[in-house]
This record gives sequence, C-alpha cells and structure tokens, in this order.
Amino acid sequence: MKTLIMALMLSLSVLLQAAEQSPDEGVVRELRLGTLVSGVVDEVRVHKGQQVRAGEILVVLDQREFRARLRRARALSARAAALLAEARREEERAQELYDRGLLSDHELQKAQIGRLEAEARRAESMAEETAAGLDLERTTVKAPFSGRIVEVMAWKGRPVRNSLEIQPLVVLGVRQTVEGFSGRGR
Repeated sequence: MKTLIMALMLSLSVLLQAAEQSPDEGVVRELRLGTLVSGVVDEVRVHKGQQVRAGEILVVLDQREFRARLRRARALSARAAALLAEARREEERAQELYDRGLLSDHELQKAQIGRLEAEARRAESMAEETAAGLDLERTTVKAPFSGRIVEVMAWKGRPVRNSLEIQPLVVLGVRQTVEGFSGRGR
C-alpha cells in the first residue's frame, strides 16, 4: 500500500511539473513533406533551421507541364460544352419534326443518343479539368503547421518520382502538445 501511495505521489508530481511547463516545451515531431505528383523541382524557398508558418510555401515543382495540361483540359471542356449545346438543339429540332410526323422514331432516337453522348463527353471533360487543376495545386509543398525546417532534400532540378511512394523533399519539425499540434515552432 505504501508503494502504491508513493507511485501515485510521484505520478502526481510529474503531472504537475508537466502542467507548469510552457506550451513551447511540447514534444518535437518531424513531418516528412513531399508532393503527390511527379515532376522536377523548380524552387526551394526554405533552408535548414528556418522558422516557417502554417501555409507557407516550401518547395514548388516546375508547373509548365501542369499548366499546359490544365489549359488543354479547359479547352476540351469548352469544346464539349459547345457540342452539348448543339446536341440539345438538334434533339429539340428532331422532337419538333417528330411531333409533326415528319421524322421517324429511329431519327428521334439518334438525336437523343447524340445528346446523351455529348453529356457524357462534357462530364468526362469536366472531370479531366478538375484532375488537372488538382495536379497543378499539388506541385506546391506547403507547411501544414508552423515549425522549423529540420532538413531540406530538394534542390532546383531534382527529379521527383512518386509512383510507388511519396519522396520527402523537406522535413518539418513541429511542437506537439497533449491535444495535438500546437502550431508553434521550436
């Protein structure tokens, strides 16, 4: 019983000491940061030991190819929208002619199928545009929390290939409190 009381008092003492520590004295956790896309490093905006804030840009891949993909996807999306508008007009025209008895069932169905195909192409092009936009966003590595740069493994011209595993480009040290990340640096 005496041993149990001693252990409880020791635990209480440790807890009190921990509570008296400042929030900056949390455990340092290292986060290995990289991109979800492959490419070539264009800019490294940080150096070892640098203090950074949450949201600050750390590394940027060459974005020219990603911007070109997005422009192409937008152009295809605009073309698909125009083709869809034309297919809808054609279906309306076919419906009017059908209602007057001047068009066969088969011709009306062809117009309806044409509209459905145009809608599918439009939906597909919009999805491609969204994916291209996301890939462009993913060319930038930002600090998820405030902290200090522990290591930089990126340099201008470094190829990044993330086919099987994300290659870390920067290691960020952040303070971690009991509740989670404090967002404060070292």
